[in-house]
Amino acid sequence: MCRCNLESCQNAFALAIRHLIENKVFPLAIGGGHDIAYAHYKGLKEALPQQRIGIINFDAHFDLRPVEDVANSGTPFNQLLSEFKGKGEAVDYFAIGIQKQSNTKQLFDIAKHYNVDYILSDACSDSKKALQQLQQKLKPIIEQNDFLYITIDMDGFSSAYVSGVSAPSPLGFSPKFVYKVLAFLFESKKVLACDIAELNPKYDTDGQSASLAAKLIDYISTLN
Repeated sequence: MCRCNLESCQNAFALAIRHLIENKVFPLAIGGGHDIAYAHYKGLKEALPQQRIGIINFDAHFDLRPVEDVANSGTPFNQLLSEFKGKGEAVDYFAIGIQKQSNTKQLFDIAKHYNVDYILSDACSDSKKALQQLQQKLKPIIEQNDFLYITIDMDGFSSAYVSGVSAPSPLGFSPKFVYKVLAFLFESKKVLACDIAELNPKYDTDGQSASLAAKLIDYISTLN
């Protein structure tokens, strides 16, 4: 996709998100590539420019790659952090499910540069102890932000549950884990918007991935 088309789509999407927020409608969006996150957050900030909005990303990847030629699904959070922090705004980004093998040293360095907090995929257990530890790590971003934006990249799930992505991995998290963390985040009453990205029907097996995405949408709707 050429840069002009992507930017036009992102601007249109951001405008739609802005209108939803201004009309007090909860946005629940479906991607597409994870470049949706840049447009989604931009729309939220356009609607609420004075509010601090933290980002929670369920994902195997940081998606912090620098934009070398054109923006893509691997660059959205680098774009957001560089753009908004460049304006002097505070932007908190927490990534859940990062896989060491799927992120270069450069990406870990960029995460450190932007003070990105994260937990690795091997800590994404639905055991009581693991969930309590994650909740303690999430409390600061919940407390210091007015709202939260949650984005779920389907390739963060184990390939046992999701095959319909471009980068499946057996090391991902489980739906049960995500359900429990979502419930905790929504208890804060600060979740402003959500989206689901990177589902690719071309690689889906028996509609399993699409079914999980649909169940996530339904679950989020019950929490909101």
